[in-house]
Amino acid sequence: MNSKKTQIAIIAIFLIFTFGLTAAFFILPKKAVSSDERRPLAATPEISLESFLSGDLSGELEGSSGDLSGELEGSSGGYIPDHFPFRSFFVGVNSYFNYMLGNTASNNYYNSRDGYIITKPPKKNNSEQNIAQLNDFAASADEKITLTLVPSAGYILSDLLPLNHVSYPDEEVFASIENNLSEDFSFVDLRDSFADAHKAGTQIYYKTDHHWTSEGTYLAYTRLCESLGVAPVAKDKLSVSSYEGFYGTTYSSSGYFLVKPDVLELWENKAVEDSIKVTIDDGKEIKTYGSMYFRDHLEVKSDAINDMYAVFLNGNSPLVTIENSKATSDKTLVVIKDSFAHCMAPYLANNYGKVILVDLRYYQRSVLDLAKGEDREFLVLYGMENFCTDTNLFRLNFPLG
Repeated sequence: MNSKKTQIAIIAIFLIFTFGLTAAFFILPKKAVSSDERRPLAATPEISLESFLSGDLSGELEGSSGDLSGELEGSSGGYIPDHFPFRSFFVGVNSYFNYMLGNTASNNYYNSRDGYIITKPPKKNNSEQNIAQLNDFAASADEKITLTLVPSAGYILSDLLPLNHVSYPDEEVFASIENNLSEDFSFVDLRDSFADAHKAGTQIYYKTDHHWTSEGTYLAYTRLCESLGVAPVAKDKLSVSSYEGFYGTTYSSSGYFLVKPDVLELWENKAVEDSIKVTIDDGKEIKTYGSMYFRDHLEVKSDAINDMYAVFLNGNSPLVTIENSKATSDKTLVVIKDSFAHCMAPYLANNYGKVILVDLRYYQRSVLDLAKGEDREFLVLYGMENFCTDTNLFRLNFPLG
């Protein structure tokens, strides 16, 4: 008798759960974005006989995988998985369930000690090809060129990773740079400085984002200044503003939604804030601003894609020019970069009258034409993962014109 009641109870719970979620799917309002995953959610598909027969409707409804974890940040999955009731809760449950089973990496992110979510090593390594592209560029440029790579967070913070983590490519890449990089480059190796700082308790990387912190960036800036032959702005000249509630890319993509947020800091030189001019070319229009910081991104909204790191230079753009009339020199620094440079640029703007940042993912004109005829230098600054996976450095060698 008890067995029969148990079976009936299980069936009842299953039916309530199934029909309850189905009803909730149709009743609950649909959001345009997922604030946890920082990406747009799929729009309601257009239903037609043509889309049904072609299979397009099925793809739009179910997505490519039909899985609750969705696609990569910035894209959307299918309409049904994207708007599944209590989606963020189930994504988190899935990640933590796998973690308890011994799978310490969810969606290519490690759930690590001290609240860190650390990106797994890249699956491919294009570093030798990219070093060759840099050498070709150096052969065409007459100016001084400096290269620095931000070490992988997992490489520097290896003591915080799960025991069964995959090896990071940093040693291999740095060895290849030492053996193959043109002598025309000055290479700034940050590994020892970062390792020492981590052992001393300095937080170099965000816990919920793949970027370096403002303090980690300042440490790299002082090392860069040694190579560039300029004096870094003193730390006591910088005003620090702190903003709580920062959840970054590793948080949004991993599903580890129980970790605490980071505190994002702005280290500003107030002495030059009235002399800054920022020009952003987004490929469609050119706009000019009076600050390197876009504080509207610090306002966290529950119904929006929040990217607090975009406070630095308003996020990714093909071309950004920073001019500082109070800089310690009139020189121009052209920075070939990924998003790690966004936090670095305000520091460098203290030393150069003009800092030009080029993102080769979007910029498709000649880099050698930038600031041509000016007293310029070049800096190549990439995060390790991007340097291993980037396929755009060939654009450095676009012909003039």
